[in-house]
Amino acid sequence: MKRTLLLAAFLGLASLNAQTTIFNQTVTSQNGIVADALANGNFVASADDFTLASQSRITKVKVLGFQNASNLETTIATGAMLYIYADAAGSPAGIPNGAGNPIAAINVAKGAPGYSLVKTLTGYTFEIDVTAALSTPVVLSANTTYWVVFAAKTNQTSYGANSGNNGFNWFSGQINGNGAKLVDPMNAFGAGATNWTSISFLTDEPAFDGLAFSIEGQNATLGTQEIFSNVKKTTISPNPTVDYLNVNSTEKINTVEIFDMNGRKMNVSLDGNKIDVRNLNTGGYIINIETKEGRTTEKFIKK
Repeated sequence: MKRTLLLAAFLGLASLNAQTTIFNQTVTSQNGIVADALANGNFVASADDFTLASQSRITKVKVLGFQNASNLETTIATGAMLYIYADAAGSPAGIPNGAGNPIAAINVAKGAPGYSLVKTLTGYTFEIDVTAALSTPVVLSANTTYWVVFAAKTNQTSYGANSGNNGFNWFSGQINGNGAKLVDPMNAFGAGATNWTSISFLTDEPAFDGLAFSIEGQNATLGTQEIFSNVKKTTISPNPTVDYLNVNSTEKINTVEIFDMNGRKMNVSLDGNKIDVRNLNTGGYIINIETKEGRTTEKFIKK
């Protein structure tokens, strides 16, 4: 039987029919919190924080939940929204399509690269392949608090009485770090949660201080080695560098982009085959080099 909790419209209870993992919060109950976007773009998103043991490149994020109607993959889901934010005093440092800049923003349609929705014995798992969905690698630091924000995109037009049955509900999970949060920018549920609000406060359920999700990735301990390349004829030098970075390629270079280790794009330009990095702060960076043959992504150090 579905449990009735405070602000029950936010919640659902799952029906009985219903690379390397670098972070994992397992399911702890059969209760879930709404995490849905409507066809008109309005959304209610939920979020939980995580910390990695080592600097890592994020390759996949899995979000576990359920839908009582059991037709999410065939009839309801049209895609997914997944964001990664820095921490701001115990909440995500921004709201999708609103204030704050995300470290990574994935807004992917059903069937597009990076999107997968898997039906399991207990519910559904959204598997977002970050490397397929984004051209820029997402590299996160060790021992730093980040937030994953998620909402399933649906063809629903409102959050009605059946939203718990038709929509996606994110399973409660292990509790680590800060309590999980919810944001309802348009105040669709009338709870006033137009900024990030504690889910356990909204529901009076301490179990909702954690949500169930996992992160896969690759160790990206900063060095001078290449992370990824499908263009074997493209290199950079010197590495480390003090003032200029040379891009050496036998192919015509189309674009060059540099990002810091939090995913922020740096304001640099390519002059011939040379990039002036004198204005960059000391530290590690990621460079993307596009040619007609493909993309090379490497790490470099600015001294």
